[in-house]
Amino acid sequence: MNPTIKRLLAYCADYPVWLVQAGVCLLLATGAEVAGPLLIKLFIDDYLAPRHLDWPVIAALAAGYLGLQVLSATGFYLQSLRFNRIAQAVVQRLREQVFATAIRLPARYFDQHRSGSLISRITNDTEAIMNLYVQVIGLLVQKLVLLCGILVSMALLDVRLMLVCAALIPAVGAVMWLYQKLSVPVVRETRSLLSDINSRLNESLQGMPVIQAMVQEVRFANAFAEVNQQHWRARLKSLKINGILLRPLIDLFYMMVLIGLLALFAHEGLSTGGAIQVGVLYAFISYLGRMIEPLIEMTNQLNQLQQAMVAGERVFALQDEARESTRGASAELAGRVSFQGVNFSYDGEQPVLQGVSFDVAPGQMLALVGHTGSGKSTIISLLMGFYPIDGGEIRFDERPLSTLSLSAVRRSIGLVQQDPFIFVGTLAENLRLGREGIMDAQLWQALDEVQLARFVRSLPDGLDTLMEEGGKNLSAGQRQLLSFARALVGDPRILILDEATASVDSQTELALSQALSAARRGRTTIAIAHRLSTIVDADEILLLSRGQVIERGSHQGLMAEQGHYAQLFEMQSQGAWLEEKRA
Repeated sequence: MNPTIKRLLAYCADYPVWLVQAGVCLLLATGAEVAGPLLIKLFIDDYLAPRHLDWPVIAALAAGYLGLQVLSATGFYLQSLRFNRIAQAVVQRLREQVFATAIRLPARYFDQHRSGSLISRITNDTEAIMNLYVQVIGLLVQKLVLLCGILVSMALLDVRLMLVCAALIPAVGAVMWLYQKLSVPVVRETRSLLSDINSRLNESLQGMPVIQAMVQEVRFANAFAEVNQQHWRARLKSLKINGILLRPLIDLFYMMVLIGLLALFAHEGLSTGGAIQVGVLYAFISYLGRMIEPLIEMTNQLNQLQQAMVAGERVFALQDEARESTRGASAELAGRVSFQGVNFSYDGEQPVLQGVSFDVAPGQMLALVGHTGSGKSTIISLLMGFYPIDGGEIRFDERPLSTLSLSAVRRSIGLVQQDPFIFVGTLAENLRLGREGIMDAQLWQALDEVQLARFVRSLPDGLDTLMEEGGKNLSAGQRQLLSFARALVGDPRILILDEATASVDSQTELALSQALSAARRGRTTIAIAHRLSTIVDADEILLLSRGQVIERGSHQGLMAEQGHYAQLFEMQSQGAWLEEKRA
């Protein structure tokens, strides 16, 4: 058995009661289904052909036949209902597992995979797996049991004729084998292209303002159309394979077996000189018709089976990815942070950090400055444990990061990003972010500290104001202030500011600087700054260039050295003076 299918079927074992109930209903329904033609054969050969019309018996046979049909329909319905329950439960559990895996994947994985592809695995691929349970497994089990019942009923009437009809089964098996060989590569290509469609769609919707601003609608539409065309061509290949190997071939085999069955009946009648048992002939033709339909339905479900197999491979490949470690000490941190000769590269070839070292204690502020691409944000990512370092050591409170729980480290850090993300939900929910024990008074205190409380009080719903996707109902500066307040609400021991004042006006920046001075007391603060005027009171400033620290010291000390930092500061000061003069 295919290992992916075996792994998918293992989920059913968690629902034994529903499985047993479905099995009992299936057996009852199958028994009622195959018993119907036997009653009709009995009526034709024993009562209709000899014109022995015993009406009470005939009425009993008719009532029995109708009862069997009702029992069969009811049994198949209850069996299908229970299989659908199992399918829904399995897919719900699988989606939760896949999402739980996705949010625990390391940052490096998201660097290498597009978000649209992950969305496709969690939604489209799990939907294909649900079809496996609902349309494939349930139907296959039902039809296999029905086939066994039909063959047993045929054997009770005539073993030789049963063997003629049974010749259909290996022929259909050969078609299934050939279909699997030809269709798997096509289905795998189709699923991959569907993932590409989702990725392009997700990317285009997120970047719509840029697309429209740069007048790139036609180019993106053409690119999407090309991927869509490739998906259509792959689907067309699959349809051609289905059209050739499925229904037409099975119908041909059916006609050949039917001709053989009629020929054998005719030979028996002519050779013995006796009358042909019309009831037996009817029963076999009826059984053959009931036999061919399950075979056709089973072959038609092969396409769903192949899609489910490929979808299962993609889902399990994601589930089997290495996740972030949850091991390590979870003690509360005091806040001391140190880098000791840290080296790092994203791709293993191009170095991003080379021998970076620093030490910052609670109550102190470390500022990181430098040109774009110098490694400032990478240092923050390494502090958060998003990537493993290539060399050196990162320590918190004199303990290596590798020995600490990442959850404990991140709970001790308040991160204010340059481009903060606002979730759909109320303003209060965005401030708390699921952290328990935070009262409204603490939220208002944090909003007061970042100069956002007056704006929030002016909103009709205050803290209960619903934030739109990405915080679109806030300005860029308000989103950044909200992110700052969110960091302060958790009372972190380490405060990391990634250009936290980049999107605010000068007046708010001054107020934030005062709030930051208060927030720094007793906390370790690490700030990335492009505007050097915001970090002049930092205890230590590191000037980075190409991943190396080329200058370090206080603002006064670096200005006295008249090096690169002094040149940058003077250039920014002159630029600010010119802007004020123009204003």
